[in-house]
Amino acid sequence: MLPLTPLEIDDAFKNAFLYGVRHHMDHSKDQPNYGLDFPLSQSIIMSQLVQPFLPAYTPARTASLQIKKSSWKNVRKFLKSLDKQQVVKCKDRGDEVVIMDIDFKDRQLEAFMPYRLPKKDAPAAASTNGKLAASSSTAESAVGQKLKLVSLLRPKEKLAPILNASKADPRGLYTSAELKHLLIAYIGAEDLIDAKNKRLVKISPQLADALLGSSAADNAALSSGTMARDSLAERMVAASSPFHAILRNDEDISSTKPKAGAPPKIQITLETRSGNKTVSKVHGLEPYHILPQPLADELRKTCAGSTSVDKMQGSSPKAPVMEIMVQGPQKDAIIKALEKRGVHRNWVEVVDKTKGKKK
Repeated sequence: MLPLTPLEIDDAFKNAFLYGVRHHMDHSKDQPNYGLDFPLSQSIIMSQLVQPFLPAYTPARTASLQIKKSSWKNVRKFLKSLDKQQVVKCKDRGDEVVIMDIDFKDRQLEAFMPYRLPKKDAPAAASTNGKLAASSSTAESAVGQKLKLVSLLRPKEKLAPILNASKADPRGLYTSAELKHLLIAYIGAEDLIDAKNKRLVKISPQLADALLGSSAADNAALSSGTMARDSLAERMVAASSPFHAILRNDEDISSTKPKAGAPPKIQITLETRSGNKTVSKVHGLEPYHILPQPLADELRKTCAGSTSVDKMQGSSPKAPVMEIMVQGPQKDAIIKALEKRGVHRNWVEVVDKTKGKKK
């Protein structure tokens, strides 16, 4: 079978989105907005309205049906195309696009004809409390996924002379290793390596302005006229702003837009309630492509106790953070469930309020 063309992949993603919306319209008629809680983030849209409805009948089709292989190349442009067709209303929010509203009377939605899905049972639409829920197929979408956390750096303006001299983009995003290589290229191009000790670099006016401050170590370097190359590399990293991207499965960094700031951590909190009863809470799942409700369903069975999913207290109404609560001290069970979904232990922070500890 010939591989799918970009146009065929475009059609598959658009039809999957229409199918996902129609499914909610058909199965959640009595709920506000058919159980869809606006605004919808990119991760929610893809994991709950698109991926479960893609016609991925074979491994080959599954490999072809990737957003990076479409004509849009990324989710942002895909959603913008739906906005242009007036099926949805989108808005830029930070580093992503969110759907603020859907025209449920759009002729494409009204005329849409469901097609056969790879699994017999279509995804469930919404839970009884009106929150967007997931079916078994959606629930399993995160299980077995492979995640890659990429930390990047954007040089601040004062580093522009070094980047320009190295013929690199002053506003580009780089790994710390790439920044170090650019510094080495600059040092070589300007012939700044100390003749007596190759680990030392002669301080040029550009290096002094870009990387040195008023600390005792920097003043000593200015006095001697040289500084260790590794120390300069550390200052170059420190003079850059952190960005991050969390890539799923075979996703390429070029198909996503890195977010500003250090990579977020999933937080597990242990608290004491009603005397000596302990509960475990977990939030920060969405950036790791994990849906709270399916995870809560699994933990309810694994821990043999009640679970709940609610908006985290204090989170923004426009961009709510969902939090799972599990009865009992279930840190190990939660971590094990997260590891099944590709989360590395180092990406999880545990706060034990029952003992006042942070682990």
